[in-house]
Amino acid sequence: MRKLTGLLILPLLCILMPGCREQAPDPLQEALEAYILQGEEGSFQLYRIEKIDSTTFRTEFERRQKVYELKLQQETKLYQEYLSQNKPKNAKRHSDAILRTCEIMNGLDSLRAGMEERLDEIAYYDYVFTGKAVSDSHYSEFQDACASVTPAFEVITLAEDRKDLHKAGGRAIPGYLQLLGKDAEEE
Repeated sequence: MRKLTGLLILPLLCILMPGCREQAPDPLQEALEAYILQGEEGSFQLYRIEKIDSTTFRTEFERRQKVYELKLQQETKLYQEYLSQNKPKNAKRHSDAILRTCEIMNGLDSLRAGMEERLDEIAYYDYVFTGKAVSDSHYSEFQDACASVTPAFEVITLAEDRKDLHKAGGRAIPGYLQLLGKDAEEE
């Protein structure tokens, strides 16, 4: 029995001591590193990270709708302006933009209806972090940089200023990029 206890204590001590066990890679750090290095060989050192907010799909849909409502108002104003100035080529360009904006708004409504059960799920989290990236072609330091990351650890945006963080947040909505006629690399 003593031999058995002695055999069990050594592995147990190794598990409990921080130097003995292997640390699992942090998926958030790995996602940031992949996004920042964009396939280049290098390393990313994360010094500090803090979750500062989260956004549900419902909120992101509302945010996207507001963006396109504003765009629709602006395009309509410009269309009417050029029409009154008798500039049909310019008016036509804005008329086309109005039609495209309406298509996107209708598409967003369809995407939203298809996700009705998931609207209150988290679309992405916002983080503020400090770190550095080193590769053969560049060296970058990040001091209180911001990132939006999905629960599946896909980095949606990276911004130096928090006010710029949600500009590409629509990417978290399944089907949004296809609606725009873009793929993830274009965005």
